Amino acid sequence: MRINRCLPSAGRERNVAANRTGRISRRLVTAYAAVGLMLSGAVAAIPAAAHPDPKHGEQQVGGVGVLVNSPDDLAGFHQANHWSGSGPVADQTADLVYAGTGCSPVVYQQVDVDGKIAIVDDQLDSPIPGDVCPTYTFFQKAQAAEQAGAIGLIQVRRDDQVTGRNAVSSEIPVLELKNSDGQPIRNAVVDEDRTVNVSLTRITTVPTERLSDVPCVDGMAGPFECDGVDLLGFVPEDEFDSAGISDIWGWTDPEPGADGVHDEYVILGKTNGIAFFRVTDPSNAVYLGELPNPGLVHAVWHDIKVHDNHAFTVSESEQHGMTVFDLTRLRGVEEPREWDSDAHYRFNSAAHNIAINEDTGFAYIVGGNSGLVVPDQCLSGLHMVDINDPKNPTFAGCYLEEGGPGTAARVIGGPAEEASPAAYVHDTQCVVYDGPDERYTDREICFNAAETKIVIADVTNKAAPVTVGVTDYPDVGYAHQGWLTDDKGFLVVNDELDEINAQPEESGEPGMNTRTIVLDVRNLEDPKVHFEHFHDTVSPDHNNYVHDGLLYQSNYSSGLRVFDTAAINDPADPRLEPVGYFDTFPDHSGVTFDGTWSNYPFFSSGTIAVSGREEGLFLLRIADESTDLGVELTTARQPVRVRAAETGTAGLLVSNVGEAADTYQLTVSDLPEGWTATIDPKELTVASGSGGPAAVTIDVPPGERPGRTTFTVTATSTTDAEVSASAEVAVVVHE
Repeated sequence: MRINRCLPSAGRERNVAANRTGRISRRLVTAYAAVGLMLSGAVAAIPAAAHPDPKHGEQQVGGVGVLVNSPDDLAGFHQANHWSGSGPVADQTADLVYAGTGCSPVVYQQVDVDGKIAIVDDQLDSPIPGDVCPTYTFFQKAQAAEQAGAIGLIQVRRDDQVTGRNAVSSEIPVLELKNSDGQPIRNAVVDEDRTVNVSLTRITTVPTERLSDVPCVDGMAGPFECDGVDLLGFVPEDEFDSAGISDIWGWTDPEPGADGVHDEYVILGKTNGIAFFRVTDPSNAVYLGELPNPGLVHAVWHDIKVHDNHAFTVSESEQHGMTVFDLTRLRGVEEPREWDSDAHYRFNSAAHNIAINEDTGFAYIVGGNSGLVVPDQCLSGLHMVDINDPKNPTFAGCYLEEGGPGTAARVIGGPAEEASPAAYVHDTQCVVYDGPDERYTDREICFNAAETKIVIADVTNKAAPVTVGVTDYPDVGYAHQGWLTDDKGFLVVNDELDEINAQPEESGEPGMNTRTIVLDVRNLEDPKVHFEHFHDTVSPDHNNYVHDGLLYQSNYSSGLRVFDTAAINDPADPRLEPVGYFDTFPDHSGVTFDGTWSNYPFFSSGTIAVSGREEGLFLLRIADESTDLGVELTTARQPVRVRAAETGTAGLLVSNVGEAADTYQLTVSDLPEGWTATIDPKELTVASGSGGPAAVTIDVPPGERPGRTTFTVTATSTTDAEVSASAEVAVVVHE
């Protein structure tokens, strides 16, 4: 006989609800995305709001960096920031050439950097005659070095702060070193006129081969730290020629296959296009090829959303526009191929992000601009597109009343930033509203993360959208993205620069832990801060989404973080409760923009797709919060033949058919009057999938008349008394 029960896992507390089977049933949320537009020197340090756990503040030796090969006294690895949109770091090795500030091609006319790596200062003066560096974007430095023939560029910071990494479009890799690491190298090249040979490289423990079915055990899944989240599959970026990875989204085919299963697909943004994967079996993801980047100049930022079985993609790549791809074309495909788009919306040149309200069939292109600076006709605000006919997208209107200053104005600062008309929106969530503010029921409402503030807009009338509410919050660095709770009463916001801004310039050490801001939006016209949640990590927080009561965050170097929102409005202690995590970036967990960009959790299978910026595709699942317990009991030597006043023995086999080791107590019942039975052992521990032997010895009293009788032996789990199995033992008394 066999009885199974489900047991909550020991050693891991989880404030999450179980369904009736005792198993946690959670599908992880969506991800929206894109690294923020961050500019060197654009923001000032903010006093620390919290003190990080030193464990998480330590920078391990790993990640992208500069390896000094010679001279010997400078040899060693120095961690660096790899600027997004620049070429891949691939062990480029060459001598360094000092190029002043590197702001202009004029500088490179005085130095020979062809085939070498340029090293430049992050400062406004230079020992090179005529090297005057006006206000600039880093784009200028990268382009000037590339045009001069450099194979790489290193900028040395004037301080030890970690900076953001701007939308640089260059084929060569661009890295930045903090002052304490970079100045000795820079001085050796300039002041001592020594030959310094370096490699732009990456020291990492990320696998270069696929991984499948690696559970989180004792805090690790292979080389990745974890808690309560298992690795189903990992596809390294080399398999799909990524050249840099960004956003991720998913699609479930509404038509079942021949086996009755609805196939699941991942669409992954990368610098040179978007990649397609079938992930129905997440342990064996099938790469189906790519839709190439149609832009004239390729940038890493790609954002994808899905509506009516079509993928809609935007990018900051120059002249990319919005591509439309019919995902049903992927049915039955088994080999990778190069795809073409089904439609191309060209009323915007380039954009940072896209959101879609699938209930209304409208897309919202945000951060629209030409390359870095020039806004489109919607001034980088909400660019609204009717996609109800997916292959014929049509312009529907603009929202440009409230927004951030935009990239160019933030770089220049001062009056230019204050007077900027850009109305820049970095990300948005648009819904048909059914939340607590009944004044706006059934209206189409957008919740915009707009650099310096959060803006709530009513876009029901696309020709005349209106501002509903505006708010900021303490120590705004860069209001990056937000997502509503299930009841639409709260907006969970991530700020991409606050952790960076809080670093003291003199030390460069973390100044605050990762911060998530929860806004109370139950009154849409008066949004306000509800509370701030500080994590036990220091990495910048990126895209976060709420689904079925859980919050999912892709937090760069500290990986995917999962929280329960059940206590978000607890009157005594409003809070987010940690559920689990999976660190996709094992090299370190510092205040950098390495690691995971975004995640997609809406698959009904429970698979969570996560993008690693330089690592690849991760397919994860929250570990089952319950364990099946089960036991079977069988007897041997039946029936037991014995005379009165003698003893007989029956063998027992206790089989653990559950998923975890368990201990069982053995008992006897239904013995005839005057009989006794002894079990040895009375308790035994059995590993999952194994069996344990025992024996029951029966003493038959004198004078017992010949005949047949039975009694019962029961094995009961000491972990869960409802898990048990019984078997009858037959005894024949003979003359």
